[in-house]
Amino acid sequence: MKKNQARKKYKAFRNKLSNLKIKKLSNQIFQQSLKLKIWNKDTYMLYRPIKAKKEVDLSGFFEILNSDSKNILYPKINFKKNIINAFLFTNKTKFEINKFGIEEPCGNIIFEPKMIEVVFVPLLSFDIEGNRVGYGAGFYDKFLKECDDNILKIGLSFFEPETRVEDTNASDIKLDYCITPQKVFSF
Repeated sequence: MKKNQARKKYKAFRNKLSNLKIKKLSNQIFQQSLKLKIWNKDTYMLYRPIKAKKEVDLSGFFEILNSDSKNILYPKINFKKNIINAFLFTNKTKFEINKFGIEEPCGNIIFEPKMIEVVFVPLLSFDIEGNRVGYGAGFYDKFLKECDDNILKIGLSFFEPETRVEDTNASDIKLDYCITPQKVFSF
């Protein structure tokens, strides 16, 4: 399946999900994540789900990391440079909505990408080889290139993988894991 086809298909699938179903599936994804040996790291990058796009709710991930005093980072798009910066979350962090409808931190503590150990990556779909289909702007692929080679890249999906994303290219960064409500996929 081509990326544009996958985007259309999975946006339509998501649009059929009720808020109650999203909450249930998000909790199942979080429960599946507890099977991974990733929780002993120090620095994690989450994202704030875009509710209008019915993304996976990461509140369970935030709660476990925040209660364990981990460094929690959130992405903020720098539109002038067309990149993502990672900002450290503190109890004083406020969020504002950008032009894409994404909640971003207003903080001023930018974290060096090479220091991040685990990043949870938003996506629309993925394939059995770990290729992800995002919204098409390429922000995460550019950001992940700046990170350490050993960073764990984890996608979160309500749906099972496609057999193959046909139109991947050299700038696409593969996932290490993708978590669905039923299973953890390892690549």
